[in-house]
Amino acid sequence: MVRRFFAALLLAALCAAMLVLPQMLCGGLLFPGAQRYLFYAGGASSQARMVLASAAEAPFVRAALAGRSGESAYYADAESAFAQARRYGARLLFTERAGEVVNYYYSAPALGGGVWLDGMPVNLHIAVRGEGACIGSPLIFGGY
Repeated sequence: MVRRFFAALLLAALCAAMLVLPQMLCGGLLFPGAQRYLFYAGGASSQARMVLASAAEAPFVRAALAGRSGESAYYADAESAFAQARRYGARLLFTERAGEVVNYYYSAPALGGGVWLDGMPVNLHIAVRGEGACIGSPLIFGGY
């Protein structure tokens, strides 16, 4: 009887570890230190499901979100976003201006994946408006 109890307990612990371990191994936030985050799930397009999180909630939301396909982060100062691009060794591909926003599109091999824009594989996007900036991978969805 006791042996069955411990076997069941061990099996339950093993099952729990199998559920939690992959989430722990997927790493932390792509862009640490931001004020807020937006996570994408279900696809790498504007049709993806989007989940907003505060800086405090972000690690937990990221770990729990099934089918995560990207994330973006907002920084009050644009330099912090550009520092993240440098951290990934990103190479600037092209820029464009849309109204008050200047968009920078990069290729960062360390991030992998991406989408094709203007015939180039883009996997890091920074949008700057005024003093602040949003950075996303593969792109920023949901507006900025």
